[in-house]
Amino acid sequence: MSTHGKASSCQKTGELDDWKVALGFRGDVTPDGSTRLTITAPPEQLDLVHRAVVAVLGEPLSVLYRQKIDRRDPKPQGHPGRDFVALELSAALVADAMATATTLLYADARCELWVRGRLNDQVVLDTDGSVYCYPDDPAFRDALKACDVPELPQLTTLEDRDYVRHWFEASADAEEDALIERLGLAEVAVRKG
Repeated sequence: MSTHGKASSCQKTGELDDWKVALGFRGDVTPDGSTRLTITAPPEQLDLVHRAVVAVLGEPLSVLYRQKIDRRDPKPQGHPGRDFVALELSAALVADAMATATTLLYADARCELWVRGRLNDQVVLDTDGSVYCYPDDPAFRDALKACDVPELPQLTTLEDRDYVRHWFEASADAEEDALIERLGLAEVAVRKG
């Protein structure tokens, strides 16, 4: 597993600073009034924590793989990226696919992974390595408690930092191809917002 995760806090010059991602979560209310949990974990714990909250979702699962950056064919900043979707997936298939794409999902900033459950609850892993669970539900909190993730109301995420350095791993290219194939993800028009 990577020691740097998907992204790291840095100085304006790009040199890494001494800020570290905390293990913790907080409850938030989004601008539209819905609730969510914001979760952060150090690189060596991110996969465990992410997979634990995804395991809460009821079958069948839907997956949106959002490729924000194509490492093999980079586009200008602001390019919309690519969306790949699969519906009606088993939890076992999704869990297995995630377990074989750890560099891609947890050490490479090219993508977001959105997993939605039967009840429209969802877990989002963003390009910085933060995890968001919608809504703020006791089942997600129980999964976090089982992983010894503390509630930290003043939790700071990489999004709160002034400068962030994102990491891209060539070794994740094959994992990306395999994840798309294994889950049967089909490319769809990118949704705005």
